[in-house]
Amino acid sequence: MSKIKKFFSNIKRKYQKKIVNNHKCFSVKELVVTILITLGLGIVIGGIIMYAKGPLGFASKGFVNEFLSTYNDIANSYYQDIDKEELLSSGINGMIKYLGDPYAGYLTEDDAKDFSEDVDGSYSGIGAEIKLKDDQILIGKVFDDSPAQKVGILTDDVLLEVNGESIKGKSLNAISSIVKGETGTEVNIKVLRDKQEYEFTIKRGTVDTISVTSELIEKESKKIGYLHISIFAANTFKQFEKELLKLEEEKIDSLIIDVRGNSGGYLTTVSDIISIFIQKGLPIYQLKTKEKIEIVYDKTKDERKYPIIVLADSASASASELLVGALKETYGAQIVGTKTFGKGKVQKVYSLSNGSMVKYTYQEWLTPRGNYIDGKGITPDEEIKYVYNKDGEDNQLEYAIKLILNK
Repeated sequence: MSKIKKFFSNIKRKYQKKIVNNHKCFSVKELVVTILITLGLGIVIGGIIMYAKGPLGFASKGFVNEFLSTYNDIANSYYQDIDKEELLSSGINGMIKYLGDPYAGYLTEDDAKDFSEDVDGSYSGIGAEIKLKDDQILIGKVFDDSPAQKVGILTDDVLLEVNGESIKGKSLNAISSIVKGETGTEVNIKVLRDKQEYEFTIKRGTVDTISVTSELIEKESKKIGYLHISIFAANTFKQFEKELLKLEEEKIDSLIIDVRGNSGGYLTTVSDIISIFIQKGLPIYQLKTKEKIEIVYDKTKDERKYPIIVLADSASASASELLVGALKETYGAQIVGTKTFGKGKVQKVYSLSNGSMVKYTYQEWLTPRGNYIDGKGITPDEEIKYVYNKDGEDNQLEYAIKLILNK
C-alpha cells in the first residue's frame, strides 16, 4: 500500500504544473502518462501494479483487466461500426459524471479550444470582433497592432464575404469559426465601406484579447480611477498593472475595480492582482484540501493605501469572488452591487491527447478570515440592484462614485 502511494506521489510531483484558477495544465507527453495511470491502459500500468504487489495491486489489476476486456469486446464485436476514440471518451465522461460535481466536466475538442482561448487570453485569428447590427454583420473592435488593423480593416465595415463565400444567413459563431484559423494561414475578406467594396487578404496571427479597460473619472476636484476586468486570463495581470500605473500617473486618489459579469479565470492571475494592493505578510485567501487548510499570504513588497470600491454582481464568480473577499477583508475595500455567485471551488484541468479536456474540483478556497462562500456568495456592503437605462447610465457605478465623493 505504501509503495503504491509513494509511486503515485512521485508521479504527481514530477508532472505537476502551474495552477489555473481553477486549473492545472499538462503537456502531451505528461498527459499520456496521466491517462495511463487514470485508465490503466496498456502494459505499463499492469507492470506497475504487479511491481507494487499487495491486495490493492491485485484488486486493481483485476478491475483494469475487466475495463480493458469490456472496451476491447465492445470495440471489436459490437454489431455496428463505432468510433473507438469516442468510446474511450465516453468512458472518461462517465467517470466525471460519477463525481456528481457541478463544476466537473468533459469538454470536447471544440469546447476545450474555446475554453483555452478564454483563459489563455489569446487566440489565432485576425484580431477583429464581429457584431450584428440592423440585420448586418459588421466589424466591431479592431485590436491594436493586429493583422486586421495592419491591412486596413476598420470598425463598422460591413462584412460581405469570407474566402469568396457570402456570409448571408450565417450565425456570428459560424462566421467567427471561418475567420479564425492557424497562425500563418491566410483568409480573404470582402467588406462594404461607404458604398464601396474592398477586399483584404489577411495573414492570421496570435492575437491577445483585452480583458482590462480603464478610465479616469474626474468629479468635484477628485480623480477616481476605474478598472474593469472581464476575465482573469493568463495575460490579465500585465494588462491590469499597465492600466493601473497609467491611472496612478494621473494622481488618482481612489479606485473602482469592476468585476461584474466576470466568471473567473486563473488563480495565479487574481493572486498577483490582489498582491498589488495588500501589505506583505497579510492573508490573501485560504485553500482547503482533504488533509489541511493552508493560508496564502502576500509575499510582495507592493501595496496601496487609497480607498477602493469593488463593483460585483450575481455573475461575479470564482476568482472574482476571491478578489472581492481579499480586498474586503484584508484591504478594507467597500463592495457595491449585488450578492456574488458563490463558487468557492478550485478545479484542475487535463488536456487529453485528442484535444478534449477533463476538469474536476480538487480544492476549496476560503476568504482570508476563513469564510466559506461556496453556494452562499459574498454580500456587498452596499446592496444596489442594477437598473437598466436606455441612455447607458450605470446606476451602480454612479453610486460608487457618490460614495467616494462623500468620503
